Amino acid sequence: MVSIIGAGPVGNYLAAKLAKKGLKVDVYEEHKKIGAPVACTGILTPYIRDLIKIDETYVVNKINETYVYSPDGNQVKIKLKKNYIVDRTLFDSSLAKIAKSEGAKYHLGKRLTSLKLGNEHKLKFSNEIIKDATVIGADGPNTFVGRSAGLFENRKFVAGHQARVKLKEKIDSNVVEFFVDEGNYIGWLVPETDKIARVGVASHKNVGKYFKDLMKRREGKILGWQSGAIPVYDPKTNIETKGVYLIGDAATQVKATTYGGIIPGMKAADILTDVLSENKTAGSYQNGVKKTIGKNLLSHLMIRKLMNRFSKEDYNKLIQLCEKKSVKDLIYKYDREYASKLLFKLLINQPKFASFGKCLFRKEII
Repeated sequence: MVSIIGAGPVGNYLAAKLAKKGLKVDVYEEHKKIGAPVACTGILTPYIRDLIKIDETYVVNKINETYVYSPDGNQVKIKLKKNYIVDRTLFDSSLAKIAKSEGAKYHLGKRLTSLKLGNEHKLKFSNEIIKDATVIGADGPNTFVGRSAGLFENRKFVAGHQARVKLKEKIDSNVVEFFVDEGNYIGWLVPETDKIARVGVASHKNVGKYFKDLMKRREGKILGWQSGAIPVYDPKTNIETKGVYLIGDAATQVKATTYGGIIPGMKAADILTDVLSENKTAGSYQNGVKKTIGKNLLSHLMIRKLMNRFSKEDYNKLIQLCEKKSVKDLIYKYDREYASKLLFKLLINQPKFASFGKCLFRKEII
């Protein structure tokens, strides 16, 4: 018997995998509706197809190009393999439906208020108490499971501030826009249609100001908010102890360059499914993650730490280098999901990228 806390995309994907293996799975979600409230941009790279079959019912748009803007206002246009913009409520619900079809049971409106560890862990939901030997925290950045199990430790976060916006002017619905600047800042415009987009920023600080500045560049009427904390990946984070496991945002399994975490979380779910279904020894999940997706997440983290030392001039230079056709071709081929492969190819193709190594001797601008 396995209790999964949190019915987000990673928790639902894991529930389906475990139930298919014949394990008894119960999923507990504090909200009464799966996928709400939304706290994610909802853009998926084509690598999602390696994990699930795409259902067009939750796809609101597909994009195949990006414009990346430097601090001085210049831009580089880069072709992308097909990316999917999804309705997160429908996406999460679709994954939950699959899990249910495999036999997983869902309990909505159930907020975990206490977790006491033992041979059988005691979980309390309001006045209801259940016992389970295996508990999985898929409950987001501020994971209650992680805090209760002593796995939260010294985490770092960036703030994500996003709104769904009806724009004053039409945009190209095939293009996602990114804005980079010093201070651990990234901004984005993810189109749903040629008039409606998800506009947001992420940074360690000043997110309110950054968002207002971005809205001046992309004016429109705010239809709703989709904001939340984003964990910074930490390879030292413990993600399991005595039958308690963390996954997804709860385990900081987020790419530090783009702050996307759905695909890494799903890959971690594959590892955890193997560990639990085969009753592997303690530490197998932690080590399995470290040897696989942990390497990729560490690459993203190292790149982010370098970029946190970039000045405005460095970003301007970076965008200029990306104008070269050979660079654009490599970005198209390797995409942004696997940072180390892309970076290695870029360094071979354009040695000038190595000049950014000097930034390592500066302090982070955060």
